[in-house]
Amino acid sequence: MENRIYYGEYSLKHWIEMLLKKKITLPEYQRSYVWDEKAVKRFIKSLEDKQFIPPVTIAHYKIENDDNETNLILDGQQRLTSLLLAAINSFPDRNKFEKAEDITKSEDDSMDNDNSDKTTPIKWTFNQLLELGNNIESIKNKAKDSDKYNSLKIKDKIDNEFLENTFLGFSYIVPDSDKKDEVQKSFSKTFREINYFGKSLSAQESRRSLYFMNDKYKDFLDGKIDNEDVLCSLTITENMQSTKIDFIRYLSILSQYKAQCSAWNVLKYYSSYASREAFYVDYVSFIVNLEQESHEDKFNNFDMEKIFPNECWKERFKTLKATTAELKSKIDLSKGKSKSSFDSWIDADYYLFGLIYYVLFENLRIKLSNSLINELQTAIDEKRKDNSYSRSPNRLGNLRARLNDSIQIYKNYTE
Repeated sequence: MENRIYYGEYSLKHWIEMLLKKKITLPEYQRSYVWDEKAVKRFIKSLEDKQFIPPVTIAHYKIENDDNETNLILDGQQRLTSLLLAAINSFPDRNKFEKAEDITKSEDDSMDNDNSDKTTPIKWTFNQLLELGNNIESIKNKAKDSDKYNSLKIKDKIDNEFLENTFLGFSYIVPDSDKKDEVQKSFSKTFREINYFGKSLSAQESRRSLYFMNDKYKDFLDGKIDNEDVLCSLTITENMQSTKIDFIRYLSILSQYKAQCSAWNVLKYYSSYASREAFYVDYVSFIVNLEQESHEDKFNNFDMEKIFPNECWKERFKTLKATTAELKSKIDLSKGKSKSSFDSWIDADYYLFGLIYYVLFENLRIKLSNSLINELQTAIDEKRKDNSYSRSPNRLGNLRARLNDSIQIYKNYTE
């Protein structure tokens, strides 16, 4: 069986009309709407700016001896729902709808009561809007009068001219069969190609996509000087898995520490280990002057030009690389197994937070004496004795404590 696939684009007005007339529908399995207000506004801004937006994928659904003929939205629900919400200038109040089941809750050890702002899924799709009426004005008025919807507060009016003259692309799949098993097989393959075979970029690749053309900050964010790693290719080896030290993790945390002069506010709102990647990405965005995803004040008071005038970070990177190399020569990081790998994040954070902070951010030199090494190792050993700490070293409170301890220990060995 071969599918026929068509490509094209419709005006936003036409997309809305198809939703209102139910010419395109959601399959029952489709997840609830998960975008937030900011994502909707960014989507509309991207349309206004004629930015590339992935096309919506629709599939014709007609089964032999079945009167139910429709066009299913296979990919693009969030985009089309956001378009409809923008047109009525309203957004569902998440407190007024039943919470959707979330089977993807993090199982990491890092959760703290730190007011994480992860969006809670709700059992809501655009179908609930269509129950309010069959035209935009009717839906807009009923949503406005309902306590279940809040004003979206779109700054720029979504007028008829914008809807008629702005376009969103589509791919339309027509299975070359109406046999139920063949259609199911075709759709299953399409779902897998959209959601599985299209592998996401790694975290590092995603970050680099934000600055790969920015020569000014590329080496700074990559942690490179003269094309060499400033942390001398240090790794962490746990459960026989070796992971390279994530330099942006240290850069972003220490930049916020530098801006706020406190370890106890670092990573606020990012208690979940899984959510911290958003923090690191926002740091990259902040450095290269792109829009941050959330909590845009978290790097306030960090002025790149004042802290690193005339790109002096390049010279400090050389000092940091030399100091890291000296540190490696003085300690047995992994009990004789390697001179380049820490046993855990506990060890890495104690040795690196203070080191990077004073050399890079304060432009000081570190006296790597045996006394400093002993003091750091004593602190690490104390933490390892605490079973509850060792079981959950990445809890936000534990990470903050390591940051604070490391900086305080190194403070007595600077010059």
